[in-house]
Amino acid sequence: MDLNKIFKSVVYKTLAGVDLVIGVSHQHEINGTQPLRDFFETDERISGTITWHLFSDNDETITQVGDFTFYDARARSFERTGRSEWRLYYSGEFFERATIGDLLILVKTVTNDIHGLVFQNGSNWQRIAAKLFNLRDISIDAAQLTKDELSKNEIEYSKRRIIDELGIEYELSFSENEESIAKRLLDEANKSGIPFPRTRTVSDFARKQVKEDGKFLDDILVAWLDKEERIFYAMERILVQKKLADGFDSVDDFISYSLQVQNRRKSRMGYSFQNHLEVIFQKNGLKFESQKITEGKNKPDFIFPGIKEYKDEGYPSERLAMLASKSSCKERWAQILTEAARIPDKHLCTLDQTITTDQIRKISSEHIKLVIPESLQATYTDEQKRGIWKLSNFVDYIKTLQIM
Repeated sequence: MDLNKIFKSVVYKTLAGVDLVIGVSHQHEINGTQPLRDFFETDERISGTITWHLFSDNDETITQVGDFTFYDARARSFERTGRSEWRLYYSGEFFERATIGDLLILVKTVTNDIHGLVFQNGSNWQRIAAKLFNLRDISIDAAQLTKDELSKNEIEYSKRRIIDELGIEYELSFSENEESIAKRLLDEANKSGIPFPRTRTVSDFARKQVKEDGKFLDDILVAWLDKEERIFYAMERILVQKKLADGFDSVDDFISYSLQVQNRRKSRMGYSFQNHLEVIFQKNGLKFESQKITEGKNKPDFIFPGIKEYKDEGYPSERLAMLASKSSCKERWAQILTEAARIPDKHLCTLDQTITTDQIRKISSEHIKLVIPESLQATYTDEQKRGIWKLSNFVDYIKTLQIM
Protein backbone atom coordinates (compact mmCIF):
# COMPACT_ATOMS: atom_id res chain seq x y z
CA MET A 1 0.00 0.00 0.00
CA ASP A 2 1.41 3.38 -1.03
CA LEU A 3 0.77 6.94 0.17
CA ASN A 4 -1.30 7.71 -2.92
CA LYS A 5 -3.94 5.31 -1.57
CA ILE A 6 -4.46 7.81 1.29
CA PHE A 7 -3.34 11.19 -0.03
CA LYS A 8 -4.11 12.78 -3.40
CA SER A 9 -1.79 15.70 -2.83
CA VAL A 10 0.83 16.86 -0.31
CA VAL A 11 2.47 20.30 -0.05
CA TYR A 12 5.02 21.31 2.57
CA LYS A 13 7.00 24.36 3.65
CA THR A 14 8.72 26.01 6.61
CA LEU A 15 6.53 28.69 8.16
CA ALA A 16 7.86 32.23 7.77
CA GLY A 17 6.84 35.38 9.62
CA VAL A 18 4.51 36.50 6.84
CA ASP A 19 2.55 33.23 7.18
CA LEU A 20 1.69 33.80 10.81
CA VAL A 21 -0.70 36.06 12.74
CA ILE A 22 1.74 37.00 15.46
CA GLY A 23 4.27 39.81 15.72
CA VAL A 24 5.73 39.84 12.23
CA SER A 25 2.42 39.75 10.39
CA HIS A 26 -1.21 40.58 11.06
CA GLN A 27 -2.29 38.70 7.96
CA HIS A 28 -4.19 35.40 7.88
CA GLU A 29 -2.65 34.34 4.59
CA ILE A 30 -0.05 32.05 3.11
CA ASN A 31 1.50 32.96 -0.21
CA GLY A 32 -0.15 30.88 -2.92
CA THR A 33 2.84 29.72 -4.93
CA GLN A 34 2.54 27.27 -7.83
CA PRO A 35 2.71 24.15 -5.61
CA LEU A 36 -0.31 25.45 -3.68
CA ARG A 37 -2.17 26.15 -6.91
CA ASP A 38 -1.45 22.59 -8.01
CA PHE A 39 -2.57 21.34 -4.58
CA PHE A 40 -5.98 23.02 -4.86
CA GLU A 41 -6.25 22.15 -8.57
CA THR A 42 -7.99 25.38 -9.49
CA ASP A 43 -7.65 28.63 -11.43
CA GLU A 44 -10.69 30.07 -9.71
CA ARG A 45 -11.49 31.29 -6.22
CA ILE A 46 -12.53 28.40 -3.95
CA SER A 47 -13.55 28.09 -0.31
CA GLY A 48 -13.92 25.20 2.09
CA THR A 49 -12.97 23.83 5.49
CA ILE A 50 -9.60 22.64 6.70
CA THR A 51 -8.74 20.63 9.83
CA TRP A 52 -5.66 22.01 11.52
CA HIS A 53 -3.41 19.92 13.77
CA LEU A 54 -0.54 21.27 15.86
CA PHE A 55 2.03 18.70 17.01
CA SER A 56 4.41 19.62 19.82
CA ASP A 57 6.65 17.46 21.98
CA ASN A 58 5.70 19.33 25.13
CA ASP A 59 1.92 19.59 24.76
CA GLU A 60 -1.05 17.54 23.70
CA THR A 61 -1.94 17.67 20.01
CA ILE A 62 -4.28 20.58 19.24
CA THR A 63 -6.96 20.14 16.57
CA GLN A 64 -9.19 22.87 15.18
CA VAL A 65 -11.48 23.11 12.18
CA GLY A 66 -11.50 26.39 10.24
CA ASP A 67 -12.51 27.95 6.94
CA PHE A 68 -10.17 28.75 4.09
CA THR A 69 -10.33 30.65 0.83
CA PHE A 70 -7.86 30.22 -1.99
CA TYR A 71 -8.02 33.20 -4.31
CA ASP A 72 -6.17 35.53 -6.68
CA ALA A 73 -5.78 38.91 -4.98
CA ARG A 74 -5.15 40.54 -8.38
CA ALA A 75 -8.00 38.88 -10.23
CA ARG A 76 -9.75 42.17 -10.98
CA SER A 77 -6.67 43.69 -12.59
CA PHE A 78 -5.43 40.52 -14.33
CA GLU A 79 -6.72 41.44 -17.78
CA ARG A 80 -4.97 44.82 -17.57
CA THR A 81 -1.70 43.78 -15.87
CA GLY A 82 -1.42 40.09 -16.69
CA ARG A 83 -0.31 39.49 -13.10
CA SER A 84 -1.81 37.19 -10.50
CA GLU A 85 -1.13 36.87 -6.78
CA TRP A 86 -2.65 33.78 -5.24
CA ARG A 87 -3.13 33.52 -1.50
CA LEU A 88 -4.45 30.98 0.97
CA TYR A 89 -6.59 32.87 3.48
CA TYR A 90 -7.42 31.05 6.71
CA SER A 91 -9.81 32.04 9.47
CA GLY A 92 -9.36 31.71 13.21
CA GLU A 93 -6.36 32.13 15.48
CA PHE A 94 -4.90 28.64 15.14
CA PHE A 95 -1.52 29.92 13.93
CA GLU A 96 -1.05 32.01 17.06
CA ARG A 97 0.24 28.75 18.53
CA ALA A 98 2.77 28.21 15.72
CA THR A 99 6.18 29.82 15.44
CA ILE A 100 8.59 30.76 12.69
CA GLY A 101 10.49 27.68 11.51
CA ASP A 102 7.72 25.18 12.20
CA LEU A 103 6.93 22.70 9.44
CA LEU A 104 3.58 23.01 7.66
CA ILE A 105 2.26 20.10 5.61
CA LEU A 106 -1.02 20.43 3.74
CA VAL A 107 -2.57 17.11 2.75
CA LYS A 108 -5.62 16.30 0.67
CA THR A 109 -6.97 12.81 1.24
CA VAL A 110 -8.47 10.60 -1.45
CA THR A 111 -11.87 11.55 -0.01
CA ASN A 112 -10.98 15.25 -0.59
CA ASP A 113 -10.64 16.13 3.11
CA ILE A 114 -7.99 18.79 3.67
CA HIS A 115 -5.72 18.77 6.73
CA GLY A 116 -3.11 21.28 7.78
CA LEU A 117 -0.39 19.62 9.87
CA VAL A 118 1.95 21.92 11.81
CA PHE A 119 5.00 20.39 13.48
CA GLN A 120 7.12 22.13 16.09
CA ASN A 121 10.57 22.91 14.71
CA GLY A 122 13.18 20.37 15.86
CA SER A 123 10.60 18.14 17.53
CA ASN A 124 10.20 14.38 17.40
CA TRP A 125 6.99 15.06 15.53
CA GLN A 126 8.87 16.90 12.79
CA ARG A 127 11.21 13.95 12.31
CA ILE A 128 8.19 11.63 12.23
CA ALA A 129 6.55 13.73 9.50
CA ALA A 130 9.78 13.83 7.51
CA LYS A 131 10.01 10.03 7.69
CA LEU A 132 6.38 9.49 6.74
CA PHE A 133 6.50 11.70 3.67
CA ASN A 134 10.22 11.21 2.94
CA LEU A 135 10.77 14.99 2.89
CA ARG A 136 14.00 16.66 1.79
CA ASP A 137 15.20 20.23 1.37
CA ILE A 138 12.42 21.84 3.41
CA SER A 139 12.40 25.64 3.02
CA ILE A 140 10.05 28.64 3.24
CA ASP A 141 9.19 28.03 -0.40
CA ALA A 142 6.34 25.55 -0.74
CA ALA A 143 7.12 22.27 -2.49
CA GLN A 144 4.80 19.51 -3.61
CA LEU A 145 5.27 15.76 -3.53
CA THR A 146 4.79 14.46 -7.03
CA LYS A 147 2.28 11.73 -7.81
CA ASP A 148 5.25 9.49 -8.57
CA GLU A 149 6.73 10.16 -5.10
CA LEU A 150 3.39 9.40 -3.44
CA SER A 151 2.92 6.19 -5.42
CA LYS A 152 6.42 4.91 -4.59
CA ASN A 153 6.27 5.74 -0.86
CA GLU A 154 5.18 2.44 0.64
CA ILE A 155 3.27 2.57 3.94
CA GLU A 156 4.78 -0.26 5.92
CA TYR A 157 3.71 -0.98 9.49
CA SER A 158 5.77 1.80 11.12
CA LYS A 159 4.33 4.46 8.82
CA ARG A 160 0.76 3.26 9.37
CA ARG A 161 1.26 3.82 13.08
CA ILE A 162 2.50 7.35 12.34
CA ILE A 163 -0.66 8.10 10.36
CA ASP A 164 -2.71 6.74 13.26
CA GLU A 165 -0.86 9.12 15.60
CA LEU A 166 -1.65 12.02 13.24
CA GLY A 167 -5.33 11.19 13.64
CA ILE A 168 -6.03 10.83 9.91
CA GLU A 169 -8.57 8.18 8.99
CA TYR A 170 -7.70 5.90 6.08
CA GLU A 171 -8.75 2.57 4.70
CA LEU A 172 -6.28 -0.26 4.26
CA SER A 173 -6.27 -2.20 1.04
CA PHE A 174 -6.07 -5.98 1.32
CA SER A 175 -4.87 -8.85 -0.81
CA GLU A 176 -7.29 -11.58 -1.88
CA ASN A 177 -5.52 -13.94 0.50
CA GLU A 178 -6.02 -11.59 3.47
CA GLU A 179 -9.71 -11.16 2.65
CA SER A 180 -10.08 -14.93 2.31
CA ILE A 181 -8.43 -15.46 5.71
CA ALA A 182 -10.69 -12.82 7.25
CA LYS A 183 -13.85 -14.52 5.96
CA ARG A 184 -12.62 -17.91 7.17
CA LEU A 185 -11.90 -16.65 10.70
CA LEU A 186 -15.27 -14.90 10.93
CA ASP A 187 -17.07 -18.05 9.76
CA GLU A 188 -15.27 -20.16 12.35
CA ALA A 189 -16.09 -17.64 15.09
CA ASN A 190 -19.73 -17.60 14.04
CA LYS A 191 -19.88 -21.39 14.26
CA SER A 192 -18.51 -21.12 17.80
CA GLY A 193 -21.25 -18.65 18.71
CA ILE A 194 -19.06 -15.55 19.06
CA PRO A 195 -19.30 -12.41 16.89
CA PHE A 196 -15.54 -11.88 16.48
CA PRO A 197 -12.55 -14.25 16.73
CA ARG A 198 -10.55 -14.09 19.95
CA THR A 199 -7.35 -12.07 19.71
CA ARG A 200 -5.13 -15.05 20.48
CA THR A 201 -6.76 -17.01 17.63
CA VAL A 202 -6.06 -14.19 15.17
CA SER A 203 -2.49 -13.77 16.50
CA ASP A 204 -1.78 -17.48 16.06
CA PHE A 205 -3.18 -17.48 12.54
CA ALA A 206 -1.28 -14.32 11.55
CA ARG A 207 2.07 -15.83 12.57
CA LYS A 208 1.46 -18.82 10.31
CA GLN A 209 1.22 -16.45 7.33
CA VAL A 210 4.68 -14.95 7.88
CA LYS A 211 7.88 -16.54 6.62
CA GLU A 212 10.54 -16.14 9.29
CA ASP A 213 13.56 -17.47 7.37
CA GLY A 214 16.52 -15.13 7.74
CA LYS A 215 14.57 -12.41 9.52
CA PHE A 216 16.02 -10.50 12.43
CA LEU A 217 14.14 -11.09 15.70
CA ASP A 218 12.82 -7.49 15.84
CA ASP A 219 11.65 -7.72 12.23
CA ILE A 220 9.76 -10.95 12.92
CA LEU A 221 7.76 -9.29 15.70
CA VAL A 222 6.83 -6.32 13.48
CA ALA A 223 5.93 -8.65 10.60
CA TRP A 224 3.57 -10.59 12.88
CA LEU A 225 1.97 -7.38 14.14
CA ASP A 226 1.61 -6.09 10.61
CA LYS A 227 -0.05 -9.25 9.32
CA GLU A 228 -2.42 -9.48 12.27
CA GLU A 229 -3.45 -5.84 11.88
CA ARG A 230 -4.23 -6.38 8.20
CA ILE A 231 -6.32 -9.49 8.92
CA PHE A 232 -8.11 -7.70 11.77
CA TYR A 233 -9.11 -4.72 9.63
CA ALA A 234 -10.16 -7.02 6.80
CA MET A 235 -12.52 -8.77 9.22
CA GLU A 236 -13.74 -5.46 10.58
CA ARG A 237 -14.52 -4.16 7.09
CA ILE A 238 -16.65 -7.24 6.36
CA LEU A 239 -18.64 -6.79 9.57
CA VAL A 240 -19.06 -3.02 9.24
CA GLN A 241 -20.17 -3.24 5.61
CA LYS A 242 -22.77 -5.83 6.62
CA LYS A 243 -23.99 -3.62 9.47
CA LEU A 244 -24.24 -0.62 7.14
CA ALA A 245 -26.25 -2.70 4.70
CA ASP A 246 -28.59 -3.86 7.48
CA GLY A 247 -28.98 -0.31 8.79
CA PHE A 248 -29.32 1.11 12.30
CA ASP A 249 -32.48 1.21 14.38
CA SER A 250 -31.70 4.60 15.93
CA VAL A 251 -28.99 7.18 16.57
CA ASP A 252 -28.25 5.43 19.87
CA ASP A 253 -27.84 2.16 17.98
CA PHE A 254 -25.33 3.82 15.64
CA ILE A 255 -23.36 5.39 18.52
CA SER A 256 -23.32 2.12 20.43
CA TYR A 257 -22.01 0.20 17.42
CA SER A 258 -19.37 2.86 16.73
CA LEU A 259 -18.09 2.66 20.32
CA GLN A 260 -18.00 -1.11 20.07
CA VAL A 261 -15.77 -0.89 16.99
CA GLN A 262 -13.46 1.66 18.64
CA ASN A 263 -13.13 -0.31 21.88
CA ARG A 264 -12.36 -3.50 19.96
CA ARG A 265 -9.58 -1.70 18.11
CA LYS A 266 -8.05 -0.35 21.33
CA SER A 267 -8.13 -3.61 23.27
CA ARG A 268 -6.91 -5.74 20.36
CA MET A 269 -3.50 -4.09 20.01
CA GLY A 270 -2.47 -4.58 23.63
CA TYR A 271 -3.42 -8.26 23.68
CA SER A 272 -1.91 -8.85 20.24
CA PHE A 273 1.39 -7.29 21.32
CA GLN A 274 1.57 -9.52 24.39
CA ASN A 275 0.66 -12.64 22.43
CA HIS A 276 3.49 -12.17 19.96
CA LEU A 277 6.04 -11.29 22.65
CA GLU A 278 5.17 -14.55 24.43
CA VAL A 279 5.96 -16.55 21.30
CA ILE A 280 9.21 -14.63 20.76
CA PHE A 281 10.31 -15.52 24.29
CA GLN A 282 9.24 -19.16 23.87
CA LYS A 283 11.11 -19.49 20.57
CA ASN A 284 14.25 -18.16 22.24
CA GLY A 285 14.03 -20.61 25.13
CA LEU A 286 13.40 -18.02 27.84
CA LYS A 287 11.81 -19.01 31.15
CA PHE A 288 8.98 -16.64 32.03
CA GLU A 289 5.42 -16.32 33.25
CA SER A 290 2.85 -13.72 32.28
CA GLN A 291 0.13 -11.88 34.20
CA LYS A 292 1.12 -13.18 37.64
CA ILE A 293 0.43 -11.15 40.80
CA THR A 294 3.59 -9.93 42.55
CA GLU A 295 2.33 -7.67 45.35
CA GLY A 296 -1.18 -6.46 46.13
CA LYS A 297 -3.03 -6.19 42.84
CA ASN A 298 0.11 -5.62 40.76
CA LYS A 299 0.30 -7.94 37.80
CA PRO A 300 3.33 -7.36 35.51
CA ASP A 301 2.96 -8.53 31.93
CA PHE A 302 6.06 -10.74 32.13
CA ILE A 303 8.19 -12.02 35.01
CA PHE A 304 11.51 -13.82 34.31
CA PRO A 305 12.12 -16.64 35.15
CA GLY A 306 8.78 -16.97 36.97
CA ILE A 307 6.58 -16.09 39.91
CA LYS A 308 7.92 -18.98 42.04
CA GLU A 309 11.43 -17.55 41.88
CA TYR A 310 10.09 -14.05 42.48
CA LYS A 311 8.28 -15.13 45.65
CA ASP A 312 11.34 -17.04 46.89
CA GLU A 313 13.19 -14.53 49.07
CA GLY A 314 16.30 -16.68 48.76
CA TYR A 315 16.38 -16.29 44.99
CA PRO A 316 18.83 -13.51 44.01
CA SER A 317 16.89 -10.39 42.96
CA GLU A 318 19.60 -9.54 40.43
CA ARG A 319 18.60 -12.64 38.46
CA LEU A 320 14.96 -11.52 38.26
CA ALA A 321 13.56 -9.36 35.48
CA MET A 322 10.21 -7.92 34.48
CA LEU A 323 8.87 -6.54 31.24
CA ALA A 324 5.77 -4.41 30.73
CA SER A 325 4.31 -4.22 27.23
CA LYS A 326 2.36 -1.13 26.17
CA SER A 327 1.67 -0.47 22.51
CA SER A 328 1.53 3.26 23.31
CA CYS A 329 3.70 4.75 26.01
CA LYS A 330 2.56 8.37 26.55
CA GLU A 331 2.26 8.96 30.31
CA ARG A 332 1.31 5.32 30.97
CA TRP A 333 4.90 4.28 31.58
CA ALA A 334 4.66 5.45 35.20
CA GLN A 335 2.08 2.74 35.89
CA ILE A 336 4.80 0.10 36.02
CA LEU A 337 6.80 1.80 38.80
CA THR A 338 4.86 -0.05 41.51
CA GLU A 339 5.01 -3.43 39.76
CA ALA A 340 7.46 -6.11 40.90
CA ALA A 341 8.97 -4.33 43.92
CA ARG A 342 11.86 -6.84 44.13
CA ILE A 343 13.09 -5.73 40.72
CA PRO A 344 14.48 -2.17 40.86
CA ASP A 345 15.54 -2.01 37.19
CA LYS A 346 12.47 -2.59 35.04
CA HIS A 347 11.89 -2.89 31.28
CA LEU A 348 9.11 -1.48 29.14
CA CYS A 349 8.51 -2.71 25.58
CA THR A 350 6.49 -0.32 23.43
CA LEU A 351 5.63 0.41 19.80
CA ASP A 352 5.52 4.16 20.45
CA GLN A 353 7.43 6.31 17.96
CA THR A 354 6.67 9.66 19.62
CA ILE A 355 8.49 9.55 22.96
CA THR A 356 10.38 12.81 23.50
CA THR A 357 13.96 13.28 24.68
CA ASP A 358 12.73 14.65 28.03
CA GLN A 359 10.42 11.66 28.47
CA ILE A 360 13.20 9.20 27.65
CA ARG A 361 15.42 10.89 30.25
CA LYS A 362 12.65 10.83 32.84
CA ILE A 363 11.89 7.17 32.18
CA SER A 364 15.58 6.30 32.42
CA SER A 365 15.91 8.23 35.69
CA GLU A 366 13.22 5.97 37.16
CA HIS A 367 15.36 2.91 36.32
CA ILE A 368 13.20 1.83 33.38
CA LYS A 369 14.85 0.69 30.17
CA LEU A 370 12.76 1.25 27.03
CA VAL A 371 12.60 -1.62 24.54
CA ILE A 372 11.41 -0.75 21.01
CA PRO A 373 11.62 -2.95 17.86
CA GLU A 374 14.46 -1.67 15.70
CA SER A 375 12.40 -0.59 12.66
CA LEU A 376 10.22 1.58 14.90
CA GLN A 377 13.28 3.43 16.20
CA ALA A 378 13.79 5.24 12.88
CA THR A 379 12.01 8.34 14.20
CA TYR A 380 14.46 8.72 17.07
CA THR A 381 17.79 10.54 17.07
CA ASP A 382 21.07 8.79 17.85
CA GLU A 383 21.06 10.48 21.27
CA GLN A 384 17.57 9.19 22.02
CA LYS A 385 18.46 5.68 20.86
CA ARG A 386 21.16 5.51 23.54
CA GLY A 387 18.31 5.22 26.04
CA ILE A 388 16.52 2.51 24.05
CA TRP A 389 17.11 -1.21 23.56
CA LYS A 390 16.10 -3.30 20.60
CA LEU A 391 14.00 -6.35 21.40
CA SER A 392 17.00 -8.55 20.56
CA ASN A 393 19.02 -6.70 23.23
CA PHE A 394 16.41 -7.55 25.83
CA VAL A 395 16.25 -11.22 24.80
CA ASP A 396 20.05 -11.47 25.00
CA TYR A 397 19.97 -9.84 28.44
CA ILE A 398 17.44 -12.41 29.75
CA LYS A 399 19.47 -15.26 28.26
CA THR A 400 22.51 -13.99 30.17
CA LEU A 401 20.53 -13.87 33.44
CA GLN A 402 19.25 -17.39 32.96
CA ILE A 403 22.61 -19.01 32.37
CA MET A 404 24.24 -17.39 35.43
